[in-house]
Amino acid sequence: MYFSRRIYYNDKPIILTTDREGYANDEPSAVNYSTFVGAELQSFDDALLDVQRPGIMGAIIEDISEDALLAQLNVMYTTIDAGGGLVYNEQGAMLMIFRRGKWDLPKGKLDKGESIAECALREVKEETGLVTLTLGEKICDTYHIYTQDNEQFLKRTAWYKMNGSSADRLTPQKEENILEARWISEKDIAPFATKSYEAIREVLKIAGVKLG
Repeated sequence: MYFSRRIYYNDKPIILTTDREGYANDEPSAVNYSTFVGAELQSFDDALLDVQRPGIMGAIIEDISEDALLAQLNVMYTTIDAGGGLVYNEQGAMLMIFRRGKWDLPKGKLDKGESIAECALREVKEETGLVTLTLGEKICDTYHIYTQDNEQFLKRTAWYKMNGSSADRLTPQKEENILEARWISEKDIAPFATKSYEAIREVLKIAGVKLG
């Protein structure tokens, strides 16, 4: 079994893997991704530059060593942990938020002294106003790279299924630029997912949501 990790940069995937062909066989959309070989700084820099070019859908960095790929990643970026949730109500509708022109799922950074599951619950409550909220199973982790104050970060977000109540009043957190929070049924989710991020669509798919 080969190793692979999907990391998003500007909403495009950069795949770290020990088997490019195996990954492309399992993920046909990656067949035309740019490929860079070797867990070294140049490969990562070239991949980041390449995915910023128009028409480039993604990039793959291949090395025989999983440890070498992750070590180079850790050298280049400061890791920030975050938690978020895919919340269902009693009717099976899912909660999404509208922020910065995109439909998103509630999430936020880990505070000192709390577990990642506690972080996920707290952030969902803060960003949506939900009071009645219970933690379910973990869905997955997603990763994305961003720059802030001239420092580069790798955000690792742990996603959980959660159960909430439609009786709670939804109050979007304006301080986090959230304009709306809305319950959406699965049959209506496709257009909202289209106006979301690749990482969010990944979470929905892994959770078993049918996007059309």
